[in-house]
Amino acid sequence: MSDEKFAPDAPFTSSDFHNVTQKQILNAVHDTLAQAKMPWEAIRPFLETARDMCRADFAESASIRFHTVQADGDAWVDAEEAFLGISVADRDSGAEWLADTYWVSDIATIDDDPELARAVVRALERSIARINAWLAGKEAGGAAKATPPANKDA
Repeated sequence: MSDEKFAPDAPFTSSDFHNVTQKQILNAVHDTLAQAKMPWEAIRPFLETARDMCRADFAESASIRFHTVQADGDAWVDAEEAFLGISVADRDSGAEWLADTYWVSDIATIDDDPELARAVVRALERSIARINAWLAGKEAGGAAKATPPANKDA
């Protein structure tokens, strides 16, 4: 039997993993679990491989940004608040496989814990102070650098 009939025409990219291989693995797992319990040791290699591929895509092609405007028809308008945008593309093909946005307030209140939300507000206020200091340095004509985060252990 020739190995050529089992070889793909082109090597799999990380995008292929997300679109094709992942579906095949999912189907195999569902079939196997329907027949008998699959031990964790059999699942672990697939999960670790998927994590490694995703990490590489994040490291090489992710874009994580705060945004302040949103589309309103053909125009851009101020958003009701800042939001975080996350975009990850396949590092081989450039095809985007993850694109999500999150309101900053939703991130801060996700745990439904008022004390945690207050701590986030304090941290955001420190971030705003650092950004304002950076802006002031830029406006003064200096080569402004963001100061490193405070290290409580230093």
